[in-house]
Amino acid sequence: MQRFLAAVLLYAGTLPAQPSNRALFDQIDESLSDLSKVTGLPVRSKVDRDFITRDKLKEFLKTRIDEAVKPEEIRVEELTLKLFGFVPESYNLKEATVSLLTEQAAAFYDYRKKKMFLLEGAPEVSQKFVLIHELAHALADQHFHLEKFIKQGKNDDSATARMAVMEGQAQWLMYEVMAAKAGQSLRKDPTMVRMFVNASSAGLSDYPELSNAPLYMRESLLFPYTKGLYFQQQVIEKLGNRGFRAVFKKPPVNSRQILHPELYFAHTKPEGVKLASTPKGYQELIEGDFGEFDIHILIRQFTDEPTADRLAPHWRGGRYIVSEHKSTKEPVLHFAVAFDTASAAGEFAGLYRDKVLPKKTKRKGTPRVETSGARVRVIEGLE
Repeated sequence: MQRFLAAVLLYAGTLPAQPSNRALFDQIDESLSDLSKVTGLPVRSKVDRDFITRDKLKEFLKTRIDEAVKPEEIRVEELTLKLFGFVPESYNLKEATVSLLTEQAAAFYDYRKKKMFLLEGAPEVSQKFVLIHELAHALADQHFHLEKFIKQGKNDDSATARMAVMEGQAQWLMYEVMAAKAGQSLRKDPTMVRMFVNASSAGLSDYPELSNAPLYMRESLLFPYTKGLYFQQQVIEKLGNRGFRAVFKKPPVNSRQILHPELYFAHTKPEGVKLASTPKGYQELIEGDFGEFDIHILIRQFTDEPTADRLAPHWRGGRYIVSEHKSTKEPVLHFAVAFDTASAAGEFAGLYRDKVLPKKTKRKGTPRVETSGARVRVIEGLE
């Protein structure tokens, strides 16, 4: 359910805005060289650079969305989010995403033009660190072709995991540079990772668009940076400098491996979940994976975070299909989730009936929530 976000998130960095510091460009080559020494990835080419205004950034984002995603794809993803209840019926996915990224962005690396852009007006001290983040992308791009890397995700959940690899590594390098300024290192003191994440979370009030966004949208934007950072820390602790290459050469297959890095090292794969074919008279619009990240947000949104933290890790596989009646255009949501135990499946089914369905927009027909062993199947909108 994050195909659209994956296509757009390739281009955004975050920080608030102040007067610009053009002298910062003189530090790019040196900073890129420093990153090369930390990661062991040689610099293969010079990174072009320029400043951009916030108005131009907004135009850039709209243009890039038009280039990367077809209008029908946006409509279908927006519909999917609404069917799950992740966003309200009035939500405009394209406009909201542009507003969210325009509010946050202070720097970005354009993977197509191979060029670094800094927003006019970012504070000098903070800009030095966000530049490290974006230069980490530029260096990784020279070796792993990041746009291609994201698109090679076999499904939405694997694309989410790959985004977490890309952003998590850039975050780790940025914070490692920050720590080094104080004579410290994330390698020697892993507790600093949580400190940096908590500090970032405390600053959400600086971004009203993000703070007020629907939970799924907000967490989809934050997940690659926060959970990706924790994942990268575990990779570095286990693999050392080899980890900088390993996560791109053999990336995690889903969001579950990001949330539980030990499963990445163990090469644990999700259970296959098959859904029945689209009913006669209906047209399938989209089919994708329903990952542990997705089910965690679903449970958290309609119940509470402790329940989500406890139940979501029992996820073992998930799949969804959204279809539409060929004549009436009435939508149907069909998804199934595999759990590790029948008890966990039964608890989720009960929560879905009692907590989720009463709060969602009513669709045609009677919703079906069925359990079979450790699996739950849900169908909504079918008469």
